[in-house]
Amino acid sequence: MHRLRITRQFIRRAFGVAVAAVIANVIVLGLARAAFPAPAAFSPYFYSSVIELTAAGVVAAAAVYVVMGLIFRKRDRNKDFVWVSFVALVLSFVPDILLPFSSDADNQGATWPIVGVLMLLHVIPAVMVIWGFTSGVKDVSSHG
Repeated sequence: MHRLRITRQFIRRAFGVAVAAVIANVIVLGLARAAFPAPAAFSPYFYSSVIELTAAGVVAAAAVYVVMGLIFRKRDRNKDFVWVSFVALVLSFVPDILLPFSSDADNQGATWPIVGVLMLLHVIPAVMVIWGFTSGVKDVSSHG
């Protein structure tokens, strides 16, 4: 039986990636809100929504990276993680692309430029996660 050990270095790295991704997304959102205004009730453009979803996404990615360390012990986890991240990123675009067609009152006002901004808010943390988790940090090991 294998036990999982997550190093402090990986926890610090994941926390740092989360903070950096939130800061980057807040800056981009601020610029985007000035360039592409949306109705006040457009919830995907709320700072709170972006902060919460960005942090949650990074935590979820860290969990996936850890689990992949257990499942793919004999494979190149970093290479596999890049592919999994890319697929997750592309799938994360689907709700954004569907926003202009939504009848939900909180989503009224989604224009294609706003959809592009929301998609960019997925790309930024994805790039940070991929680089942050695969750049040589001793992160996770399993022991039998």
